[in-house]
Amino acid sequence: MQSYKIEMKESALPVLLTKSILYNLIHRIGNHRRLESRIEAEALLEIPYIKYLLDVFRSNPEFFTAFQIPAAVCLNPEVIYRLFSDQFQMLTMDGEKCFEQVKMLKQDSRIKYCFKCSIHFYRVCNSDPKALDLSSFT
Repeated sequence: MQSYKIEMKESALPVLLTKSILYNLIHRIGNHRRLESRIEAEALLEIPYIKYLLDVFRSNPEFFTAFQIPAAVCLNPEVIYRLFSDQFQMLTMDGEKCFEQVKMLKQDSRIKYCFKCSIHFYRVCNSDPKALDLSSFT
């Protein structure tokens, strides 16, 4: 059986993505019939994890610097959702980008992600998601 390694492009930033988030993402992409998917943030990211990250950012000013975020805006959960959008965009499968594009949309008080998958990543998510190796994530 072939295996496909999922990683995040080299970045000096702390990795916020977890295996659980990626499993949710792969499952949802696998259930879509198109390369483009709109997925509610809450379907991917657990609210307690978002709250935890907000607490970490609030109590550790060095995170503001690492992520180049003004301290004043870091109190807003939307900033955390945007960081996830950036990290989704950095995902690779065997060195090739998983997504051609990732956008974060705010509709009323809800956050959604719009993913445009690479053809290869989309096919693997649809046909053989268990072949995706997420061992580089905790």
